[in-house]
Amino acid sequence: MKLVIVCAFLLIIPLFHLYAQSSSVDSVRETVKNIQLNGFARAGFYSWVDKTDNKPYISSAYSDLGIKIESPFSNNFNAFADLRFRYGSEFLKQVSSFDFRESYIDLSFKKWDISAGQQILKWGRCDFTNPVNKFSPRNMLSRSPDRGDMDMGSLLSTFNFFPSPNVRLEAVLSPFYRPSKLIIDPVPLPANVTLNKLAPLLTGKNMFSYGLKADFYLKKTDMSVSWFDGFDPMPGIALKEFIADLTQTLPVTHTALEEKPYRIKVLGFDFETTAGAFGIRGEAAYSDPLLSYKTNEYVPLPELNWVAGLDWSSDSWRLIGEYGGKLVTNFTKQEINPLIGSNPDYMKLAELLAMPGFDLEDFVREQIASFNRLYNYQVKRTYHSAGLRIESDLAYGKVQPSVFTMYNFVSRDLMVNPEIKIKPLDGLALTAGAEIYTGRNGSLYDLIDDFMNSFYVSLRVDF
Repeated sequence: MKLVIVCAFLLIIPLFHLYAQSSSVDSVRETVKNIQLNGFARAGFYSWVDKTDNKPYISSAYSDLGIKIESPFSNNFNAFADLRFRYGSEFLKQVSSFDFRESYIDLSFKKWDISAGQQILKWGRCDFTNPVNKFSPRNMLSRSPDRGDMDMGSLLSTFNFFPSPNVRLEAVLSPFYRPSKLIIDPVPLPANVTLNKLAPLLTGKNMFSYGLKADFYLKKTDMSVSWFDGFDPMPGIALKEFIADLTQTLPVTHTALEEKPYRIKVLGFDFETTAGAFGIRGEAAYSDPLLSYKTNEYVPLPELNWVAGLDWSSDSWRLIGEYGGKLVTNFTKQEINPLIGSNPDYMKLAELLAMPGFDLEDFVREQIASFNRLYNYQVKRTYHSAGLRIESDLAYGKVQPSVFTMYNFVSRDLMVNPEIKIKPLDGLALTAGAEIYTGRNGSLYDLIDDFMNSFYVSLRVDF
């Protein structure tokens, strides 16, 4: 509560100061003239081959309109908004949406600045994965050739203080919780299983998160230390209700699942430097959930994540490579197959039911915990992965081929994204590419490849 009062006080005082400076009609007219308006119109589709009949089909088709508005009311006062409209279909379901992707006010002075509103705030310096970043949820099902469209804004306030040119101190407060969209949403659920999704914004009085970060700008090296205490943007899957009729030969059950947020604490570190023609960056973060995974099936185990990245560029080529690792602490092996993504073994279930003291609801709860382990890559104690992006500017920037790939050496999940962008005229871009997901039997990418694998085409006009 004290933190909320302090943030409100810091926001209100500068507003009075700025109002006194810029209340004249002339300054308002000058502000209107300085409003910057730009945006884009885009249309596209995603297509693939249906495994049931080996025929191509359109899984997603859309028309987008994006509008960005920026208005500098004075040298110290700025407002920004990014509005998105979409109409069409996604995964064969109709979509008609309007979203304030970002909409916030920023106040800047010599020694400090403050902002408030819907913002995309990304901590960390690596390109593909950011273990220290916990403020921005992501739409993992985004159907867009621009991977940045996966980022979602959150309602939050930030306060930055600059005690010296080499140091920046940042405090962030997010009063409510906006969950990420899970990549498993289109996965078919087992019979008699339902999943209740979270509302787009949870406004309970206990849903706040906060973070503190210190940035240090040293000679040839930038680094930061961060602390996050709040809700992980990626919710878990919890058991909401379980009903079983045990009078039949095999039990007739109904299982209601729900997405559920969980609170974590994250201590992070990141840096960025150069060595000749190479850019070098890295991150490390230790994440510790508040609740125990032993009694809460939706809560992950504590884990230590680290990432190291390298980039190199020439006149027309750019290469970005990244290695990531994970150590799951307090690891215990999971023996039960996950509820989602595995076929039920009725013979084994019959044997378990014949055992004295067997609790079917506890068994289902362990199946859900096993799926959360699979989704969070915690089936094994350690994980190692690598990513690579190669891109080029050809024909004076009119042709831009690229390929992006990520591979997990433990789960064997592989994603490949080849793409080519052609810009025949200024403001006009034609993009064609593919997203290919594959994994070994029972892995996360094995669950999603039927609906995520796609060939896509997009036409975009910027104005």
